[in-house]
Amino acid sequence: MKLPRLLLLAGIISLVALFASACGDDDDNGDGDGNGNGDPTDIVDELLTDFGVSDTEIKLGFTLAQSGNPSAAAYSVIASAIEASIAKVNAEDGGACNRQIRLLVEDDQYDPALALEQATKLAVQDEVLGFIGNLGTPAVSGQVDYINDPNGDGDTSDGIPHLYLSTGASKWDDPERWPWTIGYIPDYGLEGNILAQTVNEEFPGESAAILYQNDDFGENGRAGFLELFEGDIVAEQSYEAGAAEVTSQLANIRDADPGILYIYALPLTTASVFRYMAANDWDPQVVWSYVNPSSLIGAILGGEDGPQAGYDQIAGVISTNYILDPLSDTDDPAIIEHLRVMDTYGGPPANQLAVYGHSLGDIVIETLNVACDSGDMTRAGLMAAAESLDGYRSDLLLPGIDISLSDTDHSAIEALQPVRIAADGSLEPLGDLVSFD
Repeated sequence: MKLPRLLLLAGIISLVALFASACGDDDDNGDGDGNGNGDPTDIVDELLTDFGVSDTEIKLGFTLAQSGNPSAAAYSVIASAIEASIAKVNAEDGGACNRQIRLLVEDDQYDPALALEQATKLAVQDEVLGFIGNLGTPAVSGQVDYINDPNGDGDTSDGIPHLYLSTGASKWDDPERWPWTIGYIPDYGLEGNILAQTVNEEFPGESAAILYQNDDFGENGRAGFLELFEGDIVAEQSYEAGAAEVTSQLANIRDADPGILYIYALPLTTASVFRYMAANDWDPQVVWSYVNPSSLIGAILGGEDGPQAGYDQIAGVISTNYILDPLSDTDDPAIIEHLRVMDTYGGPPANQLAVYGHSLGDIVIETLNVACDSGDMTRAGLMAAAESLDGYRSDLLLPGIDISLSDTDHSAIEALQPVRIAADGSLEPLGDLVSFD
């Protein structure tokens, strides 16, 4: 598979230990190795702090949709998974820097104006150290300028860490414009490249139609696919993020009779496509983004009959993946530990979104420990810690994926593997892991 700016990764990188030992003691700090592995018996004179850090607590903020847009709210399970992963670290590992981590979660309803309001509350009223995992391209677009320049004077030196966004819009990797913002999940446009190349190889000469959400999220995925797809595009239809249904768009696409239906949509819209297909005896080859985990779509479609009824409908869909799959990797020690943590600390049941949330919690803990090791738990210190990560990996990421960041590289996960959804909802690799670092 050859893609512009995409390189094949060969081999498997060995899994490395994830959770770092707690560092420091109240205003003291463990002097570690730069990877959060400080020895708490090694002490530096004092820990620099400004916002959100006391002698006993570190406060972080997280905005996502928990209500409002139903498709976006389907991702709210991520918050529960992050909270469970943090609870484990607080209870079993002493927190970070000998402080308990407190995550303040606010509902932005996938609305840009409300996302700005909630970010302002967390920054000004709650004085969080930083934001982690904020979710949704429209919502984050509403808050990103404020978080990078809270007083709006054009000087970004007073920004707030805006780390590991749960949105893969290409625009987040722009340190000159948004020096405090770092994306976590893979770039939507480059995912579109990978899916196009996969279709070219698996279904050469087939025509395709595109259904996409009419915003930066959908446009990114659409453009990436169009860039490399070699067949004919026989129809394109967009829908607004708040649309109740897309029946007319699907009727227009069906009339064009494509061999491939490329969907860049959120979960409830994606599920509605399959209901339409079943009702109209229509069976194109479906290709969709990793934002539609098989476990979630299977549960939505299966309803009271259970997820297997949903898996029966989506078997054969082509997508991409970057994390371990609780359906495919049941014997992996990282998944076994993940399930223990979720069960012990009130996290969600086994699903791919929970694994994602736990992996995000992992990198947050690593970043806090690196900041602690440096003796600087200010907002600027936390940002510097994030930008210093070099070869970091969570055990919950696919083997071969690690994360390196810098002040000129604000994109965390830069690899994807094409997959096919099996009859039991598990993910079958269709090719090698593809890196776009």
